[in-house]
Amino acid sequence: MAKCVQNSLSDQVYTMLKEQILSGELKGGMKIPEESLAEQFGVSRTPIREAIRRLSEYGLVTIKPRSYATVSVISSEEASDIARVRVTLEQLAIDSIDEQAYAEHVKELSRYAADCQYAMGIGDRATVFEQDSLFHMTLIKASKNTALISICERLDAKIQQLRIAQNLPEDELSYYLHQHSTLMQHLKNGEKEACKRLLYEHITHDLTSHMEQELA
Repeated sequence: MAKCVQNSLSDQVYTMLKEQILSGELKGGMKIPEESLAEQFGVSRTPIREAIRRLSEYGLVTIKPRSYATVSVISSEEASDIARVRVTLEQLAIDSIDEQAYAEHVKELSRYAADCQYAMGIGDRATVFEQDSLFHMTLIKASKNTALISICERLDAKIQQLRIAQNLPEDELSYYLHQHSTLMQHLKNGEKEACKRLLYEHITHDLTSHMEQELA
């Protein structure tokens, strides 16, 4: 029973820290406050360190040997590299999604897109990022390319860091979240090239095409 309680506490700390990191409350380079967390939950540091270890495996936390843990930092160069890789992988997935695969996944895609909008409406960025991740992983899974799915699952932590590093203002983030429905419409209509072009803007946040539309 004691072990279950400890695991439950570790899960609580893990969830809380993950939300604080994904929301930007805990920023890159900040030290994880083990002592204050232990006091807050009224426990030893064991479940705290277990939660931090899991976050480290996910890629959101860096553990310094014999010292302390900090929120992982991603450089602008690494963020750019991740975005380019992600575009290539997701465009490959789009090429592999046929009409039947889209029909099998459309309910999931619609749910995650709606959940993104709801979370954005209540100002919950951590949930926005998590639901956005689920939306894009569902696109990948619709490709039925097992190698591609495996690669993207391993990249998920880095992609989450990319979302945080881009740190978009609320209006811009809302603009990109609304693109989910357009991406789905392109797929439904079999407009794969249009879908891939929009996906490039959606991931890299290249506002050029958006600004051209505003000026037209």
